Amino acid sequence: MLSAPGFRSVEIKTRGRRKRQCAEALIKAHQRCHALPGLIEPNLCPLRIVCISDTHNKQPLVPDGHVLIHAGDLTENGSFGEVQTQLRWLASLPHRYKVFVAGNHDVLLDDAFISKYPQRRYGESKTKHDLDWGDVIYLQDEAITLEFPYENRRPTSNSPSLGTRHLTIFGSPWTPKYGISAFQYHPANLDHWETIFNSLDRKPDVIVTHGPPQHHLDQRDFHRAGCPYLAQEIRRIRPRLSVFGHIHVGYGREEWLLDNAQEIHDEILTGWTGWGGVLRLLVAVAWARITYFLCPPQKADFTTLVNAALVAGPDNELKNAPIVVEL
Repeated sequence: MLSAPGFRSVEIKTRGRRKRQCAEALIKAHQRCHALPGLIEPNLCPLRIVCISDTHNKQPLVPDGHVLIHAGDLTENGSFGEVQTQLRWLASLPHRYKVFVAGNHDVLLDDAFISKYPQRRYGESKTKHDLDWGDVIYLQDEAITLEFPYENRRPTSNSPSLGTRHLTIFGSPWTPKYGISAFQYHPANLDHWETIFNSLDRKPDVIVTHGPPQHHLDQRDFHRAGCPYLAQEIRRIRPRLSVFGHIHVGYGREEWLLDNAQEIHDEILTGWTGWGGVLRLLVAVAWARITYFLCPPQKADFTTLVNAALVAGPDNELKNAPIVVEL
């Protein structure tokens, strides 16, 4: 509703608004009928995953944990000097593993972008191959499996026994094209994420992308800035955790129930289905009321989403705290 002194209030109506309102009302009713189960295996010591993103040359205080994940925009301009300074900061942190995925500001790491826009080297002759990464793990459309010793806390055991726990993390820097930045793809490229994820030889436990899935912690001004095709792949793969940033105002955490009702809801908001989708959502919510009473959702039905952007505002000032997730 917009109004100004001396003018009559005018309500701005967007196409499909009523469908979206119905879908939102139904999904809220659906979410009230289920409870989030415990997400940590009862026989395992939890892994502390510290999530940060969009630090833009800042070096915030970071809590301790087993893994530190940085989801991109480590720098502001992406020069060699900026990247190297920030990598030294990451490497100095005490976490057992430090995992970094580039963002659209980290232009030095995108060979194709630097080749097309050589002025973004800022007169520096050094390339990404001259960087000293320390113990920072850089992921660009690839995955790594990390190992952790842990105590087995089975109640039947007389004493804890040591074992090894594995955590597979996949990272990718890409975001839909917006302005002139690194690691961008055309938003209409339906196969971008499907092609990348189909190349993996095992299912990741954690997916780290610079950009968010659409309709989840991605609100920018009056529209959703996430990618619907990334959302599809996260729903298909069902990782335990998905970490991203890019949309600073989307900072926060969400437990995403990956069921049929939520999928239909997102399709309605994306515009992929009409009033028929609203009817299907109504049926899905009603059916869920019955089936969840008999068989409640399990932890495998949820993915924890984290938008870990630490800066906010026009001057990219540090505003938000790192988000810690226990798996």
